[in-house]
Amino acid sequence: MRENPFILGIVTARGGSKGIPRKNIKPLHGHPLISHTIKAAIKSTVLSDCIVSTDSEEIADISRSYGAKVPFLRPKELAEDNTPSYRVLQHAVTVYQDMHNCNIDIVMLLQPTAPFRTPEDIDNSLKLFIKTPEADSLISCFCDAAFHPRVMYTLKGNRLTPLLEGKQLPVRRQEFEKVYIRNGAIYITKKDTLMEKNTIIGDYPICYEMPFIQSINIDEVSDFSLAEVIMENKERLRIRENG
Repeated sequence: MRENPFILGIVTARGGSKGIPRKNIKPLHGHPLISHTIKAAIKSTVLSDCIVSTDSEEIADISRSYGAKVPFLRPKELAEDNTPSYRVLQHAVTVYQDMHNCNIDIVMLLQPTAPFRTPEDIDNSLKLFIKTPEADSLISCFCDAAFHPRVMYTLKGNRLTPLLEGKQLPVRRQEFEKVYIRNGAIYITKKDTLMEKNTIIGDYPICYEMPFIQSINIDEVSDFSLAEVIMENKERLRIRENG
């Protein structure tokens, strides 16, 4: 990798959404959901550039109104429910390089559904990735004992069965290994991993840990209500403002 790698941030926001119609532009604390991610990305000091990839003219216009760059629209065939994220990023990388006659080194995926990701999260995760040359990808996660597999169960027929049944586990809670839960806020990958291996998460991913509150992801209608409460209590919850 070059000494000063070119890092492209890509905010992905398709127009269709089955769970929550028009989710990416649904208002959260007075602003479209996608705007919170755009504001954080604009304040980054490490990203070389950042664009929005969308198939929707409406999302493109709203994104531009918040200062985002939307240099092209994504083809409709890359905005289906089952379209893999890596294909969306590959398209954005290819078009961007052709438009700017440049060579991207690192790609960062920023999903609008993580509105509490901060500019510091963006910059610190990139710095961690750059200083870990053996890594080919990075995933943002949170760590919480309440989500440990030792308290998880599955159903076998109608029998509630411990997920880790049959495995010898430590007796004391303090002896359990930490587990990290992917929060969907940040994905970083080397361009070669993305383009040649058709994946965002490579063979050597590393972790960027974020607090649980900043890991809140908007998937259901109820998540908007929770996010509103958090937005209104940012100071008390010690979450940095995105702007």
